[in-house]
Amino acid sequence: MKLLSTIAAVILSHSIFAQVFWSETFGSGCNQGQLATAFSSANGSWTVTNTGTNAGSANVWYVGATENNTGVGNCSTVCGTNATLHLGNVNVSIISADQGAAYYEGLAGFCGLLPCGSTDKRVESPAISCMGKENIAVSFTYIEGGNAIDNATVWYYDGNSWSQLADPAKTFSGICSPQGVWTNFTATLPASANDNPNVKIGFRWINNDDGDATDPSFAVDDIQFYGDDIASGECIGDFNSDGVINA
Repeated sequence: MKLLSTIAAVILSHSIFAQVFWSETFGSGCNQGQLATAFSSANGSWTVTNTGTNAGSANVWYVGATENNTGVGNCSTVCGTNATLHLGNVNVSIISADQGAAYYEGLAGFCGLLPCGSTDKRVESPAISCMGKENIAVSFTYIEGGNAIDNATVWYYDGNSWSQLADPAKTFSGICSPQGVWTNFTATLPASANDNPNVKIGFRWINNDDGDATDPSFAVDDIQFYGDDIASGECIGDFNSDGVINA
């Protein structure tokens, strides 16, 4: 029994377990109106790229707790202390900027007479080093509304180009209306992320000006990258280093 226990302990000590090696929580505080490009943490700074047509009153990526993360399974609230990355409105008429994950659309056929809010922007993380890691996945908590056209997608950068990773489901909930319910999401990254020092994650939001806007827009928090340590090539179970597994 002791021998079996010893062997098990040695094997377990060599096992490779997935572990979190990068995370972003976006800090704390309501911070209404703080642009995502003005937010910086120990990970670095986020950037925003225009990926399509953006009108004069296009929506904007913010970081702050005007959209407060209350935890998976709970309804979101405004102006709390658990900040999120979210897509919100600019200052339109008498509505102040950044009302949380609430987006603005103009009325169909009236763009030009009224402020136009068509939006197509991707917010992008700083470079994430996946050196020494393989079988990498990303997870986060999020809420999302909109419709078939007004939509958020998740994007992946491999150091050379961006590609769409996923299109998360909407998180509407009757008890949370007009906000969503915080939901967990996980996706496996392509093999090109393995041992890659220049990976990024991005979130793209698109909405048109057809007047059919359904809040919330999109908010995300608690992003985590995790994976396995790349195997060293050692022969597990080779107790005398002769290249043969002894147990």
